[in-house]
Amino acid sequence: MSTLTLTGIVLRYANYRDSDRILTILTRERGKLSAAARGCRKPSSRLFGCSEIFTYGEFVLFEGKGKMTVDNCDVRERFYPLREDVGRFAAGTYMLSVTDAITAAGQPNEELFALLYYALSYVAYKEQHPTDLALCFLARCLALQGYAPRLTHCARCGRDLRNLRQLAFSPRAGGAVCMDCRDGDSLEISPLALEAVRRMLRLSNQDMDRVALPPQVRQQLKAALHAYGEYVLERSFRAIEQL
Repeated sequence: MSTLTLTGIVLRYANYRDSDRILTILTRERGKLSAAARGCRKPSSRLFGCSEIFTYGEFVLFEGKGKMTVDNCDVRERFYPLREDVGRFAAGTYMLSVTDAITAAGQPNEELFALLYYALSYVAYKEQHPTDLALCFLARCLALQGYAPRLTHCARCGRDLRNLRQLAFSPRAGGAVCMDCRDGDSLEISPLALEAVRRMLRLSNQDMDRVALPPQVRQQLKAALHAYGEYVLERSFRAIEQL
């Protein structure tokens, strides 16, 4: 049995037996993995504080017979303000759900790990609208994994959209479309909303806290990007209802 020390963020957990949990952890070094945290639901357990979602720290894991067990954790951040506000909590859990859906087990992705860490930090401690940060995270996360939506040219016919005033967004087509190419599932989108996504994708992680969307743009992108994310990832994300 070998011992590993990995930096990770808890994405989700599943209770089992009387006091145990299976944690799904995104780690910087090994990507996403599952590990048993035995006895962690007992208040006296040394794992009590590291078995909740959002927990960021250094996890000491035992690996043997194809399974991992959490031995200890040096908790560096809990992002506690996420638990004090419904909007912040919804944005944080949305980010965790998207990360879980978009990652395969055992495939390290330091860029995605850093993006999630910064996004959770800003949602917890900055004053930006939580939905704006969740949408920025979603757009950047999809782009990192090769799912960036088409924004400047029609996703169906290739027409340049940058000088058009009436546009639509089609999740099935893969992005923005001209009005001639819209389908029954197309959603309303404005040139300003598409420009907002382009700017989100150009930001560094450290500058994500500069995102501030007008209410109409926020609503358009909440519908369009969320629908696109659910389509390409083939997963529904219930936390969107609380954003």
